[in-house]
Parts: sequence; structure tokens; C-alpha cells
Amino acid sequence: MKKGIKVLPVLLIILCAIIMSIPECKAGMLYEGRKTVTLADGTAVTLLLSESSTKEKPQYYYLPTNLRLATKEDGTPQFLFLKFTTEQREEAGGISGGLLHFLMEFGLSQEQEAELRRLVRRDEPKAEILGAAPVVPDGETSTFQVTSATLTDQGLTKSLITSGKAPLMPGQRVAAAARLTANGAQLLDATFQKARSITDLSLSFNLAYYTMLPAVEGTIYFHWSKLQQQSDKLTVEYEHKYNKKCFLWWCRTSDHKYTYNEAREMFDFLCEKEIIVMDFKEKISDERTAKIRDAFFQFFLNSFAQSEELSPDQMLNQEDRDKSADNDPKAPAVKGDKYSMSRYRFAKTEQVRDRVWHLKYSLPYRETMQLTANLAEWYDGVRNNPKCVAAVNLNDPFFTHRDVKFILDLDAKEMFDEAVNYVTVNVRKKRSSGRDFEDHVTIDANYLKNNGVTASITYARGDDTNPDVYEYQAQWSLKGGNVYPKNPPWQQGSWEGVTLTPPVRPITIEFEGDLDAMKEKGITRCTAQIHYYQFGNEVETNIHISPQKNEPLTSAKIFMDRDKKEYAYRLIFNHKTAGKLVGPWVANVSDEYIYATIPDDLLLAETYKQRAEGLVTGTIEKILDKLGM
Repeated sequence: MKKGIKVLPVLLIILCAIIMSIPECKAGMLYEGRKTVTLADGTAVTLLLSESSTKEKPQYYYLPTNLRLATKEDGTPQFLFLKFTTEQREEAGGISGGLLHFLMEFGLSQEQEAELRRLVRRDEPKAEILGAAPVVPDGETSTFQVTSATLTDQGLTKSLITSGKAPLMPGQRVAAAARLTANGAQLLDATFQKARSITDLSLSFNLAYYTMLPAVEGTIYFHWSKLQQQSDKLTVEYEHKYNKKCFLWWCRTSDHKYTYNEAREMFDFLCEKEIIVMDFKEKISDERTAKIRDAFFQFFLNSFAQSEELSPDQMLNQEDRDKSADNDPKAPAVKGDKYSMSRYRFAKTEQVRDRVWHLKYSLPYRETMQLTANLAEWYDGVRNNPKCVAAVNLNDPFFTHRDVKFILDLDAKEMFDEAVNYVTVNVRKKRSSGRDFEDHVTIDANYLKNNGVTASITYARGDDTNPDVYEYQAQWSLKGGNVYPKNPPWQQGSWEGVTLTPPVRPITIEFEGDLDAMKEKGITRCTAQIHYYQFGNEVETNIHISPQKNEPLTSAKIFMDRDKKEYAYRLIFNHKTAGKLVGPWVANVSDEYIYATIPDDLLLAETYKQRAEGLVTGTIEKILDKLGM
């Protein structure tokens, strides 16, 4: 038979495991012996005895109390409630509402702590006040809570920000700030009035602290002699109650092996029959004291039983075990009614005798508290302080702004995607003081689609003595990668708006001819070659008509410099046998219509062929200057 082991080492191991599982803390205080003292100003202070306290010299910690507004060194409360508005309505760019910002702390002042010491020493002359009790956060998330119907309503409060964590020591501070709408500021202010018994703003600190609690104090009795004397009676009662044929080592069959659950049943039966008596004066009942009770059951097994298999916990930790029944409610993984994971054989021993154990252990006990107060308790102290409560009309010229608007010319709108990629407008504002303002806006086809023909740039007035004067320059990007002008001049803007007129204008030129006459004279195609200025450069556009396509009239849109009113053109004829025949340049044409007149001497005059010899494919002949255009 396996020799029994002493219970005290087992208990010590269990107790160490329990204490190690408690979050790191320094209790330093006793659960019992607490008292409450009320100061002259009504502040209630709860005192806890220190572990080092003695009857002759009691020592106390005080729990967090006196939640209040923090103050600056000059005594000014760190609280701000500012209502604000502007002359303009919100739809016209104005704003209105309120700002709420404050700092909170807890703890006794030096005067309150001195008063507390005097009151305690009236009954205990040698008592000491060690200071505030050590506390920890009660929870892993926010331990500082703001309770307010106004501040949590998104329709009344635009934003609410807190520092999130409650302070853990006196003097440490926590912050909260809110931006309220106009209605939210009015509603909250209404609750601040003297006629109200409470305001719509409460604050809470969620804290916890540890005290040493006499969790287990008592005596364990094991009546071995009583078990021997009443063995027959106990065996009959056990077999009848549990419908079993064996009890401990008294068995009607040769096999007296037991499962873990059956061994536990017998242990509980022995406790019921007061063979084992556990006389505990428990102050608290939780999983820790339950583990201590389990330690005695393990002692019972180790003393009287030999395990022929692994224990339930050991078997559960095996990687290669059968896991098929883990989720079966009829076969729970540990200590189940049908799941025999370990078998024990009980053996009788004559060496066992009556024994008694006296125990007294203290365990750390976690207690929680919530420190809550309402703003009404402190608002009277700040109500008439202009540093804390104020209203302001935000009409300082420093904060006004100027909007510079640029409107795209309608002709320019039609030119996007055909001739213009985008236009970029640079704006600069030279200030009489401070840094000059510079910004830009780019308008392209997507901008027009999403925003229309108007663009704006805004700058602040600041301390400028001449805020209405600004300058701008515009540069256009053209198809083909050109920009115009390359160095745009700065121009003074107007507050009525600046119209962005592109440097070119669209012109649609129609080209018409007599197809029958062309066929009769053997002309297969006629081209109107047009030269004009675009962004300061001479460019060329060709318009064709052909009897084969049966289109006597065609047209083309050209983009010509806005300050140029005329263009030049010539006709190029393609003849079946004579090849290309080129007519003379026609200058200073302002009409938007060209007719393909076929000269009578087209095939006779050598000048048409000579001019054709000068044609260079892929290049543009510069002729406008020669024509005096």
C-alpha cells in the first residue's frame, strides 16, 4: 500500500499556488477592523487597519475619497465652460456651441488629513494615518467614466474625450473635454443653474484594493477509531445509498477498484458521517477555499488508495489520449459519471490513528469600489469665476477669411478634352505682417464634372492691414504637352471674382466644294490647308473633301489665339494624272467658311506644280510672318 503523506505540505503547496494566481498587489491592509470617520465638511473617510498595526499602536490607511476639481497653484479650479457664437448663421459659415474641459483628482487635503488624525486620536491616542490606501484599476478598459445624457448624445455633443484611466494616487489627475452643439451647450447650462438639485454630469472612478482576509481558520478531525468501530454499519448505509457492493476495503466481491468519482463519493460520505470533520470558520467562500478543501480529499486518496491509472487531470494533458467523447454530455472529460478515467484500490492499514490538524491561513481578498460625484457639488465654486465660466462672440477680424473665386469661361469649358488638359491658378497674398499666403487650384475635366465651373481659394485675414488685395497667375496646359504662357504674369484679382478666359478661342470652319466639278476635272480630293496662331505658335489644320466619300461639305474646329482674328489658307488639289497642284495662300481671312474654287488654269499654269514641289511632309511651313500676319 502506498504510504500516506502529510496534509500540511499539500496545503502549503495549494496555498502558494492560490496566492501566485492573484494579480501582483501589495495588500498591506486587513479586511477586519475598518471604521468610518466623518469630517467637519461632511467628507466620509473609510479607514483600514495596516497589517503592521498593533493594539497599542494602530495604523490606518484611508480609502479613496473626496473626488473634486483639480486646482492650480493659485487656487483657481481647472474647469472651463465656454459658450460661443458668431454673427453669421452656421449655414453662412458661422459656428456656435460650447466647450467643456476640466481636470479631476481625489484624496484628502493637508487640512483634511490633519483633522482626520485629530478625530482618530481622540479614541486611539497613538493611532497613525499612513496615507491613502494602495489601489489598482478595476478593469482593463476605461476606469474613468462620464455619465451624462447630454454628453453622450451625438446630436447634442460633437465630441467627448477623456483620459480613460482613473488616477491611482492622490494628486494624480484625469481629464475630460467635450465640444457641444448650440442646443447641447444650452441644455447642459440649464442643468448647472442653482435651482437644479443635480447637474447632467456625473463622474466615476472604478478602483479596487486588496485586504488580507482570514479565509481559512479551523480544525480537521480524522476519527479512525470511529471508522473501525462502525465499519459494518457504515458499509451497509453506503451500499444502500449509492447502490454499491463495496465500501473502502470492505467488499462483497474480489474486485474493489473505484473510479475517481466513486472515491470522491466515499470521501463525502465519510464527511457526512463525521468520520472526517472539517470545522472551518470561513469568512469568504470562493474557488480558493474550495481548492483548500480539495487538498484534504487528495490527502485522503494519497493515504488510503493506490492509483492504477493516471489521474483525470494527468490524463487530460496527454496528447495522444482519446478525445472522441470530450463533447459528449454523457461522458464529461473530468469527474464524469460515466467517464472512468482513473481507478483506485483502497487498502486497509493498521498504522492509521485518530488525528487532528489546526489551521489558520489568511488570503489576499480583492475588493472593488466606485468613487462617484456630481458636478453640482463643485459648480457653485466656479459659477461666478470668469476664468472658469464665460461666453464669447467670435467676431475678431483676425479670424475672418477671404474667399477668392475663379470662374471658368464657357468657351473654355467646351475646350477641355479637345485642346486643353487643365488650367492651374496660383494665388499669393502679401501680408503687412506675418508670413505671406500662397496656394493654388487646378481645374481639369474631372473637376468640372464634380464641382462645376467655379473654384475657390480661402485665406485668413489675420493682422493684415490690407486684406482685400491679392494677386493671381493662370497657366494653361494644352494637348501635346505644351503650357501657355511659359511665364505667366501676376495680376491683381477682384473680389467680384476672376473669369478664367483661355488664351485661345474655338472657331468652326466649314469647307465646301462642287463634287461633280471635281470629278469632271479629274480631281480626287481637295484640301483646305489652314495656318493660324495658337498659344503664340503657328499651327496647321487640314480639312478635306472627296468625291469618293460623297461629302461636299465638311468642317473642323480650330483653337486660335484670342487676340488674333484672322487666318490664312490655301487649296491643295490631288489630280488623277497631274498629282498634287497647290494654289496660292489667301491671307487675313476672318470668315469661317471656305469654298473650294477650282482655277480655270489649274492644269495649264506651271505655278501650281511649282508650289507643289515645295510641300514638305510632316513639317509646318512658317508663312504667317511672310504674309504680314
